[in-house]
Amino acid sequence: MGTRGFNRDLAQLTKTEVSVLEHLAEGLTTREVAETMGITPRTLGGHLAHIRDKLIVTDRPVMVHAAYMGEQLQRPDAAEAPGEFTQRDHDLWNLLATKPLPEIGQSLKVSRHTARGMIKDLTVRAGARSETHVVKLGHAYGILGAEVTAR
Repeated sequence: MGTRGFNRDLAQLTKTEVSVLEHLAEGLTTREVAETMGITPRTLGGHLAHIRDKLIVTDRPVMVHAAYMGEQLQRPDAAEAPGEFTQRDHDLWNLLATKPLPEIGQSLKVSRHTARGMIKDLTVRAGARSETHVVKLGHAYGILGAEVTAR
């Protein structure tokens, strides 16, 4: 489910669902998003389930990217990257935005544990607070964009 193409014709997200994704894209945790929005984590879980169903994706970084690609979430302003990133970093960024973790490891021909370590390293070097924030920064840095769709 996490690897389908991003379709602009999918069901529209509600304002609340867009708000959930905006907060996640900023790097907030589930608890922080719920507190910020004044809802319970369980209610937030319901919103995330609706987002998954509407965007036809499962992982949160992929949700954020799908919402950007489907023009349901406003793309971030351009920003300068904090350093240089290799082609392997770009490939990892693209995989994080389009695939669930098990498929990232398979695509890179590494274990899930190694893939998780690579993502954590990229998160730190990108100046991100979470994997969803990495995706937002990938759009801001011009690494992710219209050419990056689920494969």
